[in-house]
Amino acid sequence: MKKINSYKSMDRSKPIRLNSNEISTNMYRDSIFSMTSILSTIQFNRYPEDNPLALRKAYGKYAGVSEKNIIVGNGSDEMINLIITSTISKGKKLLTLDPDFSMFEFYTSLQDGKLIKVDINKNGKVDIGKFIRKGKAEEVSLIIVSNPNNPSGVALSNEDIIRVCEAFDDIPIVIDEAYYEFYGETMIGYINKYKNLIITRTLSKAWGLSSLRVGFLIACEEKVNELIKYKAPYNVNSISQALAVIALGYVELVRQNTATVIEERENLIEELKRIEKESCMDIVFYPSKANFIFGRTSYKEALINGLKNKNILIRDFEDDDSFRITIGTYQENKKLVEALESILIYQGDYGYEVESI
Repeated sequence: MKKINSYKSMDRSKPIRLNSNEISTNMYRDSIFSMTSILSTIQFNRYPEDNPLALRKAYGKYAGVSEKNIIVGNGSDEMINLIITSTISKGKKLLTLDPDFSMFEFYTSLQDGKLIKVDINKNGKVDIGKFIRKGKAEEVSLIIVSNPNNPSGVALSNEDIIRVCEAFDDIPIVIDEAYYEFYGETMIGYINKYKNLIITRTLSKAWGLSSLRVGFLIACEEKVNELIKYKAPYNVNSISQALAVIALGYVELVRQNTATVIEERENLIEELKRIEKESCMDIVFYPSKANFIFGRTSYKEALINGLKNKNILIRDFEDDDSFRITIGTYQENKKLVEALESILIYQGDYGYEVESI
């Protein structure tokens, strides 16, 4: 049996959970009645619609594409797996960034493929020329990157992605835009120009619908017709379909909430950079275009445990010195800053106080 590194689900043991890139508030609390009343119309004894037209139309209206350009998935994860399954087999190579979304490696390993990685620079930059040269040298069969990048928050410009599309016009280029709303730039407008370009999106992040598991694959109609053959039937349940259609009517609410998250992100990074300068530890926080902030420290265990002692969870990447903090509510971010100050900053004449060491 092949060795697979399983995906580790998020810890939910503390009240302030800044470890899984979820929206911290239930945006739809004022529309619960309209969302729950739809349950009475669902035929629970029937299989869900296989290629839900209403949901494809609703998301197409939001994204500015035809429903013919969309496949609906059980989260964007399923759509990423569908692409990898249709392209990667034993020995074939997938090119991505390092770091990037861990599920790229998980799904590639299931197919006995090989992951080729190009480092994001320590200053948060991607050398696109180096990325292209590496892909050519390795003769890769598929390219996938998240944009903005998860977990670093680095964003590639459309110009850089176009360079990649034009350099690799004979293999699929996948841009995972899970965090698009927090960045604002998209490659969706290019799907008919670059027939090998595929976009994945989700309702789990800015839309605040992680529990529904609804995602999308967006590409030219020809590519959609090719890939839909690999989709499992009845993959998105009827309740998720119905609730997602209703939620897609609240575009302005999502925009308002996204603007709040971006404002909190910029305020938080300012506070974190201040703490970085005053810290008794070697720690660095990086600016982000997503709803999280990436950091590195050689004292990561002390940091993670210190925050846990204060009922705050952040994402710990176990293989290196990195961590990631989801943008929370104003109150959660305030408590985070206060906790980091107590853990990281010099404490008067008594030397350095580092809790949990």
